[in-house]
This record gives sequence, C-alpha cells and structure tokens, in this order.
Amino acid sequence: GSGFTKRFDANSYLYITRAMDYFDLAEEHGGKLAEAFAGSQARFCLVSFDSDWLYPTAESRHVVHALNAAGAPVSFVELSAPFGHDSFLLDVPALDRVVKGFLE
Repeated sequence: GSGFTKRFDANSYLYITRAMDYFDLAEEHGGKLAEAFAGSQARFCLVSFDSDWLYPTAESRHVVHALNAAGAPVSFVELSAPFGHDSFLLDVPALDRVVKGFLE
C-alpha cells in the first residue's frame, strides 16, 4: 500500500527492470545457456504460472532444457493462477505444495 510507495523510489524499479531485460547469462558462455550451468552442484526447481507474461512458461522451459543438457537436477511445473507474475506473492496452495515437496 501507501507505506511501500513512500519508501520505494519508482525510478529504481525502472533501473532494475532494465538491468533484467539486458542480462543474458548465455552470452557469457558463448551463447550456450547449458554451459552456464555446467558443473553446478545445486538442485533446481522452476515454477511457471500460465498467466505470467513477464516470465512466460516457454522461457522457463528453455532454462529447463539447458539445465537438462548440463546434467543438472531440475524439477519443473507450470501452475494455473489468475494473478500473472504476482502469483508467487499471493496465496496459491499449489505453489506451497511444490516448494514443500522440493525442499523435503
């Protein structure tokens, strides 16, 4: 609400989103995203929401394929939620189950 807008400069949001738009992890690895994940010791859990136009499911699947190609352990699920990109911030019981299952 209003408390957030008082302590958050909207211009910083513009800089953050611009940095996100220009960041390309694959570029640092000869254009091959899988090479960016080579040798990773982490487990990955990617969750996509069918209503998210900021990070569409197709882009998440691209990352999943790169992780698979790198031999990294990855879990992926696409969830249905009407809240778009903000779905991860709201009460989506299916997301709770996915995260709990991944962490256990």
